[in-house]
Amino acid sequence: MPEDVKPIRVAGLGIRVSDLERSRKFYTEVLGLKVDAKVPAQGEPVEYLLGMTGDVRADALIVIRKGEIKPGATEFGSITIVVPNARKMAERVAAAGYPPVRIVDGTNFVKDPDGYTIELYQRPATPAFSVNGNGKR
Repeated sequence: MPEDVKPIRVAGLGIRVSDLERSRKFYTEVLGLKVDAKVPAQGEPVEYLLGMTGDVRADALIVIRKGEIKPGATEFGSITIVVPNARKMAERVAAAGYPPVRIVDGTNFVKDPDGYTIELYQRPATPAFSVNGNGKR
């Protein structure tokens, strides 16, 4: 692919939410994301760009927009967020008033205020260092 048209990076996933401020609070205060930017920059926002660092040039992950949620829109799949301990994060989400169907050790699935599925992905533990692949040095 020619360099002048090759994508640089995926800038984020845009979703419509019924209550912009409620969703901002969920994604920032419950899940720990940061507001990278608000649009417009002045006045009442109509969307927020959320990420891990607060730097829109580095990591906008999710764009939440105020708007009507069309039937079936929340069924597209899931938003995946990598966390160190998915059980603890799922418990945090439940304590904030958004209880998942079940909480397990490892990866969990929760719903945001509008019903979008959030996968709290916990990477599997890495095996101990081994030279020959069987765990022995």
